[in-house]
Amino acid sequence: MSTLDDNTTLVRRMDVTARMTGQVAELSERTEGGVLLETWVGRYVIDSEGRVVWLLIDGQRNLGQVVDGVAERLGLSTDEVRRPVYDLCERLLELGLVEEPTAADSVALAQPAVAG
Repeated sequence: MSTLDDNTTLVRRMDVTARMTGQVAELSERTEGGVLLETWVGRYVIDSEGRVVWLLIDGQRNLGQVVDGVAERLGLSTDEVRRPVYDLCERLLELGLVEEPTAADSVALAQPAVAG
């Protein structure tokens, strides 16, 4: 496994679906504003603060930028959010919910979206 630092970029895995936890409120005590992540082998509920991190992981922002975004959105300092963001990202990596983008992923993410 890689060591995370502020220059690490992560991308959400394509085989993970995300739903608002209002649809599955019985799965967690802290579902308010959270999100349910599902894979073929498991379900994981993250709370509203974790949801902020999840939404910022887009394959284009590095972890330093994710930390800055979380701090801004939650009205906290980067020092307050850095360790929790890193801990969550390490756990998401361990569970296979995110990964470091491949060269092909990076090229695809850099392309403008095409309206169909």
